[in-house]
Amino acid sequence: MIQPTDRGDGTDVAPTPDPAVPGPPPADAGEAPAAGSTDGTIGAPAPVGDPDTAPVADSGPPAVPGAAPGSSPVPGAAAVPGAGSGAVPVPGAAPGTSPAPVPDGAEAPARGRRGRRTLRGPGLRERRRQQTRARIVDAAAELFAERGFDTVSVVEIAQRAGVVEKTVFNHFPVKEGLVFEADPPMRAALLDAVRHRPAGESVAAAAGSFVVAAMSGLGSEEAATGVAEMAAVIRGSRTLQVREREILGELTSALAGLVAEETAAEPGSLEPWLAAHAVLGLYAGLLELARDRVLAGVTGPALCAELLARGEKGLALLQFGLAGYAKRR
Repeated sequence: MIQPTDRGDGTDVAPTPDPAVPGPPPADAGEAPAAGSTDGTIGAPAPVGDPDTAPVADSGPPAVPGAAPGSSPVPGAAAVPGAGSGAVPVPGAAPGTSPAPVPDGAEAPARGRRGRRTLRGPGLRERRRQQTRARIVDAAAELFAERGFDTVSVVEIAQRAGVVEKTVFNHFPVKEGLVFEADPPMRAALLDAVRHRPAGESVAAAAGSFVVAAMSGLGSEEAATGVAEMAAVIRGSRTLQVREREILGELTSALAGLVAEETAAEPGSLEPWLAAHAVLGLYAGLLELARDRVLAGVTGPALCAELLARGEKGLALLQFGLAGYAKRR
């Protein structure tokens, strides 16, 4: 216990702790309350009725405009890159597998409470952020389908999603990003398919096969609604058509750069650009074909078969003309 010290004049000096009795344990820095977040979801006052204040459930990755729940995105199509896989394929990472062993010299996973939280997956803050993003995307998809892209304001999207306008911009700096939200994962998956192709396979075969598999999946009943909605929204907006062409150009440049680096191409070489344009031309052609057919009411196995047949025919043409170029060594 703590005892006062008598000075001898009838007054006590400040008490000193008894070393035999331990004091309260220090606070765990890892358990400190979350500070205010810039995304308007945690630690900041939420508007009345903001669903961010409700209990959190683990909802998984954000939804895509017009896509069926659980499907993964292809830009402008709300469908899956990689035939019916349900997720963007990442070479070497099977769904549900255990964490890879830590290589020699690498930092080991954190231990204790913080380490356990890492192994369990996203924390409360990240789950809320994902849920907020999903609500924003869903709200935007509904409004765009109802009234078109150009006539819907960000304020209206925020109100429909139950968040403030700033939160929308924190997740999507430009409004077009709400439609083409699937571009980054699609781009990464395509480039990974090229990087991880087996020895002896050309870049045209690897990238072309990925494109054909992704596009043939757009004919499924699950994907048809999303494809139709996105086709109507994009074709009804000049702004979105321009942005879609920009995205296609950016992806073409990224693929050409990857091929040029891998083949040690000289500056100004045309071969990397020709290969990249050929592959992305196949992608754009199949995507437009899928949109045309779905808007005409053609879906299901018949459309899947048509997209696959046309894709394989185009891929054969690419492989014949580019069969000997950029083979993996």
